Amino acid sequence: GTFDENVSKKGLLRTHTTVNTIQYLHQKPTEPCRVFAVDRVFRKESIDRTHLPEFHQIEGIIMEEGANLPMLVNTLKTFYAKMGIDEVRVRPAYFPYTEPSLEIEVKWKGKWLELGGAGIFRPEVTEPLGCKWPVCAWGMGLERLAMLVLGLDDIRQLYISDLAWLSEQPVL
Repeated sequence: GTFDENVSKKGLLRTHTTVNTIQYLHQKPTEPCRVFAVDRVFRKESIDRTHLPEFHQIEGIIMEEGANLPMLVNTLKTFYAKMGIDEVRVRPAYFPYTEPSLEIEVKWKGKWLELGGAGIFRPEVTEPLGCKWPVCAWGMGLERLAMLVLGLDDIRQLYISDLAWLSEQPVL
């Protein structure tokens, strides 16, 4: 298509929380950091047992000297282990802002379930911000994680108004 300035000025529901990360890195490009955030995002998704068009994204970055892919993978595996999920694997993937990129999957009911994406921000992303070191980044859906921790079969169960069921759920 062709560029239309009027269209570019329209509001858009964000599909990722990366805009928050980029703002943080822009404000503090030379300070090592480990940042973790949770916020709402919106996607054009067909609703099914593992997809919703609106969900909460868990996002994290690590920027420090020597930050690398093994550090990122170990951080993610540790995060899931603390949630009681020990079977975690990563596989190569493509995301436009990271290289290398990977998808995080966990074993759920005998099958692998994709929980999010991760990678090292590309220089085209970090150099204009003045970042001093590599930036490991990841994002995953909070609702899918809650689904696993609570043993639910359908992500939509998280949004039911059954007070009896809700009162029986553990406080996480």
